[in-house]
Parts: sequence; structure tokens; C-alpha cells
Amino acid sequence: MEKIPLEKLIICSECHTPHRKIRLKDAKTAYCDVCEHVLYHRHDNLKEKALALALATLITFLTASSFPIVKIEINGIWQGLTLPFVFVTLFKESFFVVGLIVSFLIFVIPLLYVVIYTFIMILMRWETGKETIRKLLVTLAMLRPWNMIEIFLISILVALVKLIGYAQISFGVSFWALVAFILFDIYLTKAIRLSDLWDLWDETFANRY
Repeated sequence: MEKIPLEKLIICSECHTPHRKIRLKDAKTAYCDVCEHVLYHRHDNLKEKALALALATLITFLTASSFPIVKIEINGIWQGLTLPFVFVTLFKESFFVVGLIVSFLIFVIPLLYVVIYTFIMILMRWETGKETIRKLLVTLAMLRPWNMIEIFLISILVALVKLIGYAQISFGVSFWALVAFILFDIYLTKAIRLSDLWDLWDETFANRY
């Protein structure tokens, strides 16, 4: 029986059947022979597409962090809520551990993730930094499960629903920027898989070193 190197195999995430991974042509998709679940895609112009999306994601995150997400008026007093305001308030109230955890989950890690992603795609576009990209892709995989900003948005919406009738609520530009960031982030992490970036890394540097 022919021995196939592990890097040439891919395992279906649904039925866990191993398959030999082949290089697809054009924008095509590989499916599992057993359960017909999607195994991987071939993206057209992945370098340009991922870089543009990463830059858009970074811009929307910086916008969401710079202005109030919502403004709440109670008894004539307006209070704006920004991303930094959440964990800064926790620090001021002496909830240092909670504030540190929240700051990492909703600010530091999401920002670090998209900055690293953008830097990876810039290096890919220039076709340089093979080992640097490899290490950054590993870092990206470790950071990915800790990005919980979408949970933060859901918690805001739940809190606002409870405040309806007690306060006047106004959505700021950062709210829509945050929604856009989450949509871009979902596409970057779901539609463009880390395995796609590894394949791109392999294709980019296969004949250069």
C-alpha cells in the first residue's frame, strides 16, 4: 500500500474520513466522498482578496474603537459607550482581573488577530518572509478561539432591549462599524480557512527556497 505523507492528507470535519489532498484549479471546491461535506476551496486571487478584506476589517475595528457604539440618555444625562470604556470602567471599579480578561477578549486579541492577518497578507503579496509567515500563521491559529467580540455585541443588544422604555438610545457610527467588523471577521475566519492560507503559503514559496 502506498504511504501518503501527512501533509498531503486532509480529514473531513464531519465524518473524519481521510482524503488525499490535490491542488484544485480555478475557483473550485473539494467534497468528501463519504458525506459530501466541503473539504476545502480554491479561491481566485486569494492574496488580493484576503489583503483587501483584512484592511477593511482593520479599518472597521479602529472606527468601532474610536467613537461611541451607542449613546444612552437617562434623566437628561447622555452616556456614550465605546469599546475601551467597557474595560476602563472595570479597572476604575477595581475589577482588575475581570477588566484584564475583558480587554483581551474584546479589544487586544481581535485587534492583534486582524493586524497579524493583514501583515501576513502583505508579506504574501510581496512573496517574502517565508519563516515569518509560518510563525504568524501558527500564532493566528492560537489567537482565533479567543476572539469573542461578537459575543460582546450580542450582550450589548440584550442590554439595550432591557433598557427600552427606561432610556433613550441612539446608535453611533461605531455600532455599524462594529457590525461590519464582525461580518468581515466571520468571512475571514470561516470562508477563508487557515488551511487555505497554509496552501497559499506553500504555493507562494514552493519554488523560491
